Amino acid sequence: MILKLFRAPVVGLICLLVMSAGHQPARAGRPVAAQLLPSNSLAYVEAPDPAAAISVIFDHPLRAEIESLDVYRQATTSQPYRNFLTGRKTFEILMGMEWRPAIEALTAQGIHLAAVPESRGFILLVHGRDEAVMETFRTKILEMSRMNQAESKREREYRGVQLYEINKVGVAVVDEWLVATNASEAGRFVLDGLLDGVQTKNLSTNEVFQQAIATRPETCTAWGFLNLDAVREQPKVQRALNGQAENPLVELIAGGIQSTLQKSAFVSGNIQLAPTSLAMTIGSPWNADWIPEERDYYFGPDHQGTAAPLPQVEQTVLTLSTWRNVSEMWLRAGDLFDANMNDRLAEADATLTTLFSGRDFGEDILGSFDPEVGLIVARQKFDWNAPIPAIRLPAFALVLNQKDPDQTTRELRRIFQSLIGFVNITGANEGRPQLDLDMEKQGDGEIITSTFQPDSGGREADNTAILFNFSPSIGFRGSRTVISSTSGLAREILAAPEPVANRAATDDDVQRVNTRLMFHADVLQNILSDNQEQLIAQNMLSDGHTREEAETTINLLLQAIGYVKGANLTLSHDNQSLQLQLRIQTAEGDIDGINGN
Repeated sequence: MILKLFRAPVVGLICLLVMSAGHQPARAGRPVAAQLLPSNSLAYVEAPDPAAAISVIFDHPLRAEIESLDVYRQATTSQPYRNFLTGRKTFEILMGMEWRPAIEALTAQGIHLAAVPESRGFILLVHGRDEAVMETFRTKILEMSRMNQAESKREREYRGVQLYEINKVGVAVVDEWLVATNASEAGRFVLDGLLDGVQTKNLSTNEVFQQAIATRPETCTAWGFLNLDAVREQPKVQRALNGQAENPLVELIAGGIQSTLQKSAFVSGNIQLAPTSLAMTIGSPWNADWIPEERDYYFGPDHQGTAAPLPQVEQTVLTLSTWRNVSEMWLRAGDLFDANMNDRLAEADATLTTLFSGRDFGEDILGSFDPEVGLIVARQKFDWNAPIPAIRLPAFALVLNQKDPDQTTRELRRIFQSLIGFVNITGANEGRPQLDLDMEKQGDGEIITSTFQPDSGGREADNTAILFNFSPSIGFRGSRTVISSTSGLAREILAAPEPVANRAATDDDVQRVNTRLMFHADVLQNILSDNQEQLIAQNMLSDGHTREEAETTINLLLQAIGYVKGANLTLSHDNQSLQLQLRIQTAEGDIDGINGN
């Protein structure tokens, strides 16, 4: 529903081109936007300094490079772009200045948008630099709008304020404010506040809003909040928040977040835009008592679960570190999933128990590892003396720690060897190459590897199959356990030094990182370059392009990825709040040093 509420402001923005007539005497006081909005607003978003955002985008160092691309030059010759230029020029003539300073003047004190319950409505407030700017805008645009004979428009008046309505969206200008809304009662509330002064009960006096705005940073490109207490009354929202997860993966990712949203009064978020970075933060109040016992697996029984640092390897494209007691989640499936999913999990558990030689999968296998779970995905290095697959996939590995390696390493080694034997039996029936097992020592660690054997006919005889991306391996060094898609990545991870552990977080105001995901775009660019010929061929087949057109498309994709250095996603909490933060760094910045300012 909230998405539908915010779809209407697109119409409101269009209505910036059609203003109301009539000028009002200056009001007493200078209210802020929240004081003009109804107290029952469901959501609120503000951009306090649009000029700064415009500057970051249009003055960005990459702009000249993007404009030099063939695809950009082609776009500027299209009819839609020409229509855009015509509209922009008309706007400049009307305002008597270029479009950018005109927009900056019209939005100098911010753009504000609220969703209200009435008719799934919205209220758009644009706060101009001063009354003179808004009066010029009103009179000039009014002249143009009156030449438009659209049947869906009409003019009317409210308390001496001339209103202009088009497509059921009413627009008015009062002093330095532009008001656009499709909710009549809410619109009258705003106009009354501008004409009579701030009303006693408004959004700024709403207790939930006051709690939310206390989380707003001193400076940001945009900030907003969602009143969960009000939104939870909607049946669809209730079903989404109170329903059970569709599958274990969704539960692992969002289970703890869902429990938080069931109790939290609001969600707030902000965007920080800078020349070399984009940071987006979503936060909510958090209380340990909100997490039910069946979801202790998510944050830990004492809510102290912290993502562990991972070993560093070369050419890493993605790493994921999280705290999840997967064994406990598996054992508590009856409380977390519906009957259908539990039947499927019971069937899977029986199959896995057979594969693991009678060992219970949830308790004996998953339970033998600590809750700190790591995933490493890296560009794969191929041995040129071995088959090279036509499609080169990245290698990936799970990084785990055994609770009692002296007791479980031998058992895990035996289980892995049994699984490879099972794969060979099924593969032989389907005509696939067999896996050869090997074992090697690496310092104080050991690796058990398996390698697909090439066809005796040589590399040209079906030895470019995708399965040659894989050499399943398991490695042990102390408590560290690596389950890898390739032997090479397993060796790298086992050989890497022990990462420095995070300092234990004991203070209430310290954010405990529950989950951290790191992405490196330059390595992804290299992986795609390794497969460039395959991507070109696929583009020719799927889109019907010539080779030259396909090459242009793929090269553009690679170039676009090169504009980004990487991204960092973290889920963290302290004793009072839960926070999800995404930071994206452009190629000119340092992903490890993103501060969002």
